[in-house]
Amino acid sequence: MILKPQPPFDFARTLRFALSPPAAADGRSFESLLDYFEEGEYRRVVEFNGKLILYGVSAASTPGALRARILAGPAQASAQRAVQEFIARQFSTDLDLGPFYQQAVSDPVLSRLVKHFWGMRIPQAVTVYETLISAILEQQINLAFAHKVKQALIATCGRQVQFRGQRYNAFPEPAALAGVTPAELRHLQISGPKARYIIGISRAVLDGSLDLEGLRTLEPEQAYARLREHQGVGPWTAQYVGLRALGRLDCLPASDVGLQKAIQFFYGLRKPPSVAGVEKIARNWRGWRSYATFYLWLTYWEEATWREELRRDILRARRGGIQ
Repeated sequence: MILKPQPPFDFARTLRFALSPPAAADGRSFESLLDYFEEGEYRRVVEFNGKLILYGVSAASTPGALRARILAGPAQASAQRAVQEFIARQFSTDLDLGPFYQQAVSDPVLSRLVKHFWGMRIPQAVTVYETLISAILEQQINLAFAHKVKQALIATCGRQVQFRGQRYNAFPEPAALAGVTPAELRHLQISGPKARYIIGISRAVLDGSLDLEGLRTLEPEQAYARLREHQGVGPWTAQYVGLRALGRLDCLPASDVGLQKAIQFFYGLRKPPSVAGVEKIARNWRGWRSYATFYLWLTYWEEATWREELRRDILRARRGGIQ
């Protein structure tokens, strides 16, 4: 299967977000839990009609194109079409970033981030459910602990695919988490409230009262409102799901601490902006606030020396009246 993403498209940069979580403050690195890069190929497990499929994606011989294949699991024509659709959505292959890049020219920070992250897409999660549960797990805890808890949840409740002697993990399915008890999740160091939220959402997905994949067809505000009907889902979580799973281009998780600190650092503020402050700065990003947010987040994946040099460059340009 060959996919031809809308240029500009940088496969390697896009993969970096999925494959390499940023190091902790103490320099510790974290292994990827669900995304793999083996033998020059990105690999991921997805569920299709109740069965698990391991697929691989690599750069094709045609410049800018992607080659996809099924490595394990059902491989009939319907499965191949489904995998191709998963990959197209995951890497936003039909998205034209040109309008965002044109808009970014007028912003002293984004104009430089765009040059550095040129062609990078926001990798979309395989399912909305995975993103929602992951977002709940990550609420108000640090990266290291969130990674540990998610790793335990996947190992305990998820399924696996074996391929060439290696195990590839899949995110736990709604049925698996709907059947656990709060005590079992507490044993994985998931807080009591989060355990109840996860079980409640999983049961709602399982009984059909919450159609997460159906949110893709709704207007953004309708989708966010539908998400917020469920305990454990506030504005940040709804916006994050929109950005990382629904492919919405104008999400703004304004209460995100990482985003606030990045804005403070690069826009030269004395302290992190409030939610209202983030919203004010983001007026210039309207229409593309998801990508502006994402590119600012991506700066945490870079070396501290690069971040410092970029900030100095921005400050010099401001003093000289240059965008």
